[in-house]
Parts: sequence; structure tokens; C-alpha cells
Amino acid sequence: MGPKLILENELEPIFLGKFPPFPDDIKEFLVKYGPYLILFIAIFMLFGLLTAFGIGTAAIGIGVVAYGSGFMMYISLFIATIIAVMYLMAFTPLRARKKAGWNLMYYALLLSLISSLVQLALLSAIISGLIGFWVLFQIREKYIL
Repeated sequence: MGPKLILENELEPIFLGKFPPFPDDIKEFLVKYGPYLILFIAIFMLFGLLTAFGIGTAAIGIGVVAYGSGFMMYISLFIATIIAVMYLMAFTPLRARKKAGWNLMYYALLLSLISSLVQLALLSAIISGLIGFWVLFQIREKYIL
């Protein structure tokens, strides 16, 4: 299966052993259509980031509401930019069912959780971490090296 990622050995027994498994048709649906959802989210994030950086005013509310103000806003914008780029990079390997795409999604989720913790959004970190890792570990078997 290849080398394990950071924390993967610790998270695997939790999300594969203690959480209910997805039916195979749900896994197949997520693997088939998930890359397009990720692409849509990445494009939407980039529009929001462009607005937050002051380029365009069509979605000015997105930048202010999603990222706040001050120093933390800039940290959030920087991390969100990296995540959006990772989503774009993951699209092709996810569509080809390559483990490299799954790995990018895994690291993007870890980065998102770090961002939530830096912003002291603990409830958001817990909920998105539980749901995100549950989904990721459920579909991991569908990706090849």
C-alpha cells in the first residue's frame, strides 16, 4: 500500500474500526463524483480569496465573513490559498483513482484543521476532522498507488 502518512497509523483504527463503514455504492459514488466537487470547491475558494485580497468586489462578503480581520485573517488567507492549490492539484489524480490524490486531500484536511486550531475554532476543527477523516478513510481503499 506504500508508506503511511503522518498520523495515518493512529487515525486508521479509529475511522475504520470505530466508525460505521460506508456501503460500497456510497464509496463508489464519492470516488466517482468527489473529484468534481473538490474542483468546484477549489474554484469557489479561489474566487473568495481573490476578493479577500482585494481583486474584484463581486463577492466582498465572502472574504470578510470567512476570514475575519487582522493578523489572523492573513494567516487564514495564506493557509486557504495553499489548500485551494492542493485541491486543484488533487483533481487529476483523484479522477484517475491514484493514491497521490487521496494523499493531497489528507494533507489538505490536516492543514485545514491546523488553520481552525490557530483561529481557536475548536468546535469547527472537531466536527470537520471527524467527518473529513471518516470519509477519507472510508474511500481510501478505492485508490491505487
